[in-house]
Amino acid sequence: MKNIHITLTDFRNESRVLKEIASLESFSIFESYIVIALSSGDLPFEERISSRSVVRRINLISRILPKNGPFQVIKFFEFMLKCIFMVKKEQAQVINIHTIALLPFAWLIKKIFKVKLVYDTHELETEKNGLCGLRKRISKWTEAKFIGSCDLVIVVSELIADWYADTYKIERPLVVKNAPRLRHQDKKDLFREALPILPEQKILLYQGGLTKGRGIHLILDAFKVREENDVVAVFMGYGDLACEVQQTAKNHSNVFYFPAVAPSIVLDYTASADIGISLIENTCLSYYYCLPNKLFEYAMAGLPVIVSDMKEMADTVQRAGFGMVLSEYSNKAINAAVDSLAFCDLGSFSCHAYQFAQANAWERQEKVMLEGYHRMLTR
Repeated sequence: MKNIHITLTDFRNESRVLKEIASLESFSIFESYIVIALSSGDLPFEERISSRSVVRRINLISRILPKNGPFQVIKFFEFMLKCIFMVKKEQAQVINIHTIALLPFAWLIKKIFKVKLVYDTHELETEKNGLCGLRKRISKWTEAKFIGSCDLVIVVSELIADWYADTYKIERPLVVKNAPRLRHQDKKDLFREALPILPEQKILLYQGGLTKGRGIHLILDAFKVREENDVVAVFMGYGDLACEVQQTAKNHSNVFYFPAVAPSIVLDYTASADIGISLIENTCLSYYYCLPNKLFEYAMAGLPVIVSDMKEMADTVQRAGFGMVLSEYSNKAINAAVDSLAFCDLGSFSCHAYQFAQANAWERQEKVMLEGYHRMLTR
């Protein structure tokens, strides 16, 4: 059997999909795996992941068209038409999609080629940040119309699974948390080796997407008014706010920017910090119910964390006892939390963090995922 994953990205740092394919491959669920992605000027059209897995990036003729609405629709239809031809050529038996926009076409592929359909959502798709108006109404209609046709639905947190089951009256989706593989992560010092950070300065790390709604401005504003340079903030990632972080770093000696690194080495950099932070803002239900991968990465590196009061993330940190939950997001409150963690004995926090990481490592998530695939394939 063949398994095809379709994504509307250029497949650059897709750690979750890579882990899923590696697990499926390790247990020989399928004979081969193809990821269909969008082409990018700096990435090859075909890239081998392993002996049985390959990424194929589709070059769109319509890419030369402008980026506004109607032309984007033309590009989307060209992409999906080429996906349909590729599914036919490869004779795949299971199709995975990773975004709601692909649901109608995936349904069509399922009907035409009699394949199994896996809807692997990376967040609460119809309630995500920035989705509003007509686009939100179309998304809600699309998901309600087609989710019942999926053979397996996978989500990233318990509250999101409850929401899908309650909203659409479907079988409760499989919860596969976005955690790294279990490892003993030794402390590193990569940030101090690359950046002018003093040995006595503690490092507060934000890693992940540098986009709105992630608390980037909250952290930047708090560090702009810190009077002491005993703690520095390092932002590691990419996104629309990267330039703003870089500009702040030029003007404030306690803020640093570091570009995103490959998933295979990200934990080495995580382990080069002292504290992790995730101030997700309550801008949408998807964020309120989120359980971000950075939380598991911080924990695997033994970092205590400062998190915002988003329901599942806050409950998780409080139950596991490896950090602080902020209910107020003023500069004063953020800096007080930073000081509270930076200058206390972090041993127990670090121990609890790693215990949480062990209990939720990818090896645990992998078992849940594989059981779901076995049930789907034997129906």
